Amino acid sequence: MPSRWAPASVQIGLSLVASAWLIRAARGRDCVRFDWVLVAPAGAALWGVLQLASGASVYPWATEQAALDWFYRLVACLLALAWFRAQADRERVLAGLLWFGFVLAVVATVQRFTAPGRIFWLFDCGVPSAMGPFVYYNQYAAFFETVLPLALAGVLERRDRTWLYALMAAVMIASVAAAGSRAGTALLAAETLAALLVWRRHTGAPWRDLAPPAAAVMALAVGLAAAMGWSPLLSKLARPDPWGERRHLSLASIDMLRDRPLFGHGLGTWPVAYPAYARFDDGLFDNQAHNDWAQWAAEGGLPMLLLMAGLGATVVRRAAGSIRWIGPAAVLAHALVDYPFQQRPAIGYYWFALAGLLAAGRRQ
Repeated sequence: MPSRWAPASVQIGLSLVASAWLIRAARGRDCVRFDWVLVAPAGAALWGVLQLASGASVYPWATEQAALDWFYRLVACLLALAWFRAQADRERVLAGLLWFGFVLAVVATVQRFTAPGRIFWLFDCGVPSAMGPFVYYNQYAAFFETVLPLALAGVLERRDRTWLYALMAAVMIASVAAAGSRAGTALLAAETLAALLVWRRHTGAPWRDLAPPAAAVMALAVGLAAAMGWSPLLSKLARPDPWGERRHLSLASIDMLRDRPLFGHGLGTWPVAYPAYARFDDGLFDNQAHNDWAQWAAEGGLPMLLLMAGLGATVVRRAAGSIRWIGPAAVLAHALVDYPFQQRPAIGYYWFALAGLLAAGRRQ
């Protein structure tokens, strides 16, 4: 359930910070800003409340917790939108995020091969594929999907440091490949191509100028991935039907939507409602649909799906005009085959905070 992993300390901290900011806004020292990325978390939180009020949720407690998670995603996005209007502040945060991601990629990879299953060599999580603080390799990949475009922007914009940023990008790609994330590796490669296309569209740079930095990134990434080992990734790609279980879970979620198209089963209730629609039994507990889009539809019905589709359209449109928005768009694409927004709310807080920070720069 969402609240079992809900970082209560983060929620309390966000509440205190939001309260202080609202006081400043009331005194006229700050202003409440609007951006279209706020619509989805605000609408989802309100939709959860409406599900509770109408009795539509099959498990009210889970829906209450999910509505709170969406509310705090809204708070994180709103605060970032309000606080990072200054370009210097945004650039410092993004630079810090890039260096943090680079160091984490190096540390996580070394940890994976020297102490598998131990978080930072200290805590035994019992999962050999853990990377740094991420127990699940696909959520590790989702984090780097947001960071890689920052390195790619550096490759294209900072020609005096091309090789430094190319090394950063290559280490991130190679670490995700070493973690064994199929969708993550494919999306990081797609992000590299998308960054080149966006840069060429807005600068008119010829391909002959873009080829060297792109070749540097990919050559370094392939070389590092080969040194780290392709076996986890190749073993998954070699499966006869690598997406079989996910496909059945998604189809069951679609059946859930058909059964309750208007209100859904209630936000956060997928694990409880799913067994009645299961198409197979592997003897394991299916905690998520492994497809956030299908799960949003099953839990929230068509209104929730429309909210998220609107968010996706907004982010994709912005990604066509800015390399940095490619990261949030890639996570939404990853959500088609996994659950980066489910189970661990802190990742959702981070995604919406980053979206708010990037949205703050669009008004300059």
